[in-house]
Amino acid sequence: MISLMNRRRPVTLAALLFSAFLSSAHASGKGAKSAGKQLPAPAAEAAAETPIEVQETPSPDVIEQNEFLARISGIALNVVSFPKQTVKHAPFPSAYTLLVKDADGKEVSGIPITVSYPASRTDDSIVYDTTVLTTDENGRIEFMPAVPTSSFDEVVSFYPTPVNSNPETVEAARAVSVTAPFKVRTDLVKKSGILYVFDFDEKDRALTNSRYILRDFINSGVRSGNSPIPSPNYLNRNIDALYKATRAIVGDSAGFMVSGSIKFAAPLQRQDNGTYACTLVADVVCVNMKNGEVLYKTRQTASETGTSQYLAAEACRKKIASQTVHAILYGM
Repeated sequence: MISLMNRRRPVTLAALLFSAFLSSAHASGKGAKSAGKQLPAPAAEAAAETPIEVQETPSPDVIEQNEFLARISGIALNVVSFPKQTVKHAPFPSAYTLLVKDADGKEVSGIPITVSYPASRTDDSIVYDTTVLTTDENGRIEFMPAVPTSSFDEVVSFYPTPVNSNPETVEAARAVSVTAPFKVRTDLVKKSGILYVFDFDEKDRALTNSRYILRDFINSGVRSGNSPIPSPNYLNRNIDALYKATRAIVGDSAGFMVSGSIKFAAPLQRQDNGTYACTLVADVVCVNMKNGEVLYKTRQTASETGTSQYLAAEACRKKIASQTVHAILYGM
């Protein structure tokens, strides 16, 4: 029995060794398969591999606009000097001078400035023109208008030239704008004038030539007188008929004629505070007595109050006369 047991031990050991060898080979093969298989990436790596949203690069126009807005932020425009008024067909006595400084008070050179100024007119409709000037090394520009061919009582404006027409850009430029008077008086005031302007009552009946219109022309230094035609009948006729009839009487003695009416826009009204309100409308036409050319037409409206109907009407007649004469002197 001992011999039998000794003979079986080697077999058992060999079997164990062979079994161990098979187990090792199986484990090795399984490991190889696991190594060749693609494993899921860790969360951090997955996040790193996720595409990041690319920010859009600003366009050149946007960059230019932002640079412009940054440049004009805090700048100050100042009209250093401006010319006195001139008369139509005569040059201004001097130029407009503008100074531009930054937020630190330093002169800004090389910045384009738009100058907007009245260039022409048709009656009370004004046409503006523009030009662009660039500040010099001292932060200044000088603007000398051309000899005016129309009369004005307007303003000239200065503002940084916008780099585009976007509302935001234009609004920012306009926000720092400055203005100066642009006054051109009619050259016809060198000659005498004839006035054919009638006041009307509340019932729309012509009264007499407006004494306040005459007074304001004289006070403005314009030699004037009422028309030699006393009847208001020509108000219902063509202006050319009045011109010819007047010229037949006065000849070349007058430079211009003003024809028109001053009427109530509505009946006088008593207000809650006990005063009376009056509104008048003046419609006038200005004619060159040399050739009958219509130089200027305007409609002016004015309102005033008074403690009585008479005082309200008189105050309003004075106001509309002053307003109308001023419009003629700077519009004809």
